[in-house]
Amino acid sequence: MIDDQREGGLVENIQIDGVSAPVDQAQAMSTDGGRRGDSPRTPVLDVTRYLCAAMLLDGSLARSAIRTILEDRHRAVATSPGVDLAPVLNYALLGRRRHIVRDLIIAPIAVGALVAFFSLSLPDLLICLFLVWLVILVEVAGVYHLVIGPELGRGTFDPAISPVRGSSRVLTRLEDIAGRDHGNVTVFGEYKPFVGHGIVINAWSFVLNIGKAEEGEEVTSFGIGELYDHVGSAISGVGLPHMAVEDRIFVNGQDLRDHLDSSVGAFLLPDPTGPPRPEVSRKIITLLRDSPHDRARTYLTISLPGWDGEVVVSVFLRFALLPDSDLLFIEASYSLLTPLRERYREIDDLIGTAAPVRLLKLARQSIARVPGALVMALPHVLADLAAPFDRRQRDKASRKEIRNGTFNYGSKETLRESAADQRYHRYFQQLDKEMYVKLVERRIIDILVDFLSDHNVDVSDLVERRTAILNNGIFVTGKGQVSAQSLAAGIGAMAQAVTRVGQAKGGETT
Repeated sequence: MIDDQREGGLVENIQIDGVSAPVDQAQAMSTDGGRRGDSPRTPVLDVTRYLCAAMLLDGSLARSAIRTILEDRHRAVATSPGVDLAPVLNYALLGRRRHIVRDLIIAPIAVGALVAFFSLSLPDLLICLFLVWLVILVEVAGVYHLVIGPELGRGTFDPAISPVRGSSRVLTRLEDIAGRDHGNVTVFGEYKPFVGHGIVINAWSFVLNIGKAEEGEEVTSFGIGELYDHVGSAISGVGLPHMAVEDRIFVNGQDLRDHLDSSVGAFLLPDPTGPPRPEVSRKIITLLRDSPHDRARTYLTISLPGWDGEVVVSVFLRFALLPDSDLLFIEASYSLLTPLRERYREIDDLIGTAAPVRLLKLARQSIARVPGALVMALPHVLADLAAPFDRRQRDKASRKEIRNGTFNYGSKETLRESAADQRYHRYFQQLDKEMYVKLVERRIIDILVDFLSDHNVDVSDLVERRTAILNNGIFVTGKGQVSAQSLAAGIGAMAQAVTRVGQAKGGETT
């Protein structure tokens, strides 16, 4: 509950399950509330760079980014490992403007093509198709020459000095998003809690009796926070490059107002008409750790980006010590971000190609885009004309839901997931994903065994389960395929639904 205003800033008294502690608002919004000191979150520039290019080349993706992220001021912003969201949205604005101009030119040609089609005038139809192709070619060649080449090359891209494109209102919004993009609170909107981290590829959990001591010993008690901190510090020493370890809160956007402890809900959502806070202090994280039944859950989040952020494995660990019980619940989930689609990554090849050769390649690519541009130009023009009205209507509908208490503050979309491919592009990407999972998995179990052994807990059950946990993966090479809703193999293995990820141009694997 919020108690009072004190000199030096607002002080909040957070209370969960009877545990109370004062939390200074400035401290709660500090940028390192959940991060480990030796594992800062560092953007991996190639992924951000490719997404910036995608905003210029994919009109649908740029429009969706602006609609669901930039213009929606009530919902949370979901973060993704290795992505710096503000410059991506900046290029989305530029991309939308270019696409508006292109569609305005193509729309009357599309009307002419429709007339030619129904009048069975083949020469006129071919002329219309040629003109659409020419407009597309000029637009995409221009964006490569004027923007992608000078600004988005490996040696020229700098997200910190991304060109400013927009009004002061838009710039203020971009600055706000930049801050929210690197918080330690994830507010999800639907079923999947780990939004922004890709598809869930595996999970395991078990309950351990920590009241059972080793023979001839007596259990040394410990707090759940001590276990979190020990595992977080120890896992940081694995030595994998770019690994980030942080404590992160996950909460459903429909639970913020009415289904959380009143103190936590009021802190995460101080203004119901605005978005949730993106960052909380370690005090709030500590209090939520001790509340296993609260709908806001704290996870030790381990992100392992490889291939310049194109393959990211994230591990989410949660420990729950049930009150008045010797039972420790241990839960782990694994998510995977697959590489970006090939067409967003080909900018490096085209930037380094001689201008005449690049123009020929773009000319061939533009042919495939003619039908879609012809069909969608007029609907896009009409949608762009109605965009201000549509934006006001969406904002009005959101405010009505907020007044009624039915609004979902969870993020709707993450660009990184929307732009991800369904296959690996390199065989070694698949192998590295397996390596990251197995290395961290083994390290987690070893850390737990050592920690509990140091507290004289009988770890025989955990050691026995270690073999089943470490061997429960499925790995397929060549052209083999795995296609099933659930699979189970080995002693103690548990069947569960798994989303398939395709192997590079050869087969599919989980």
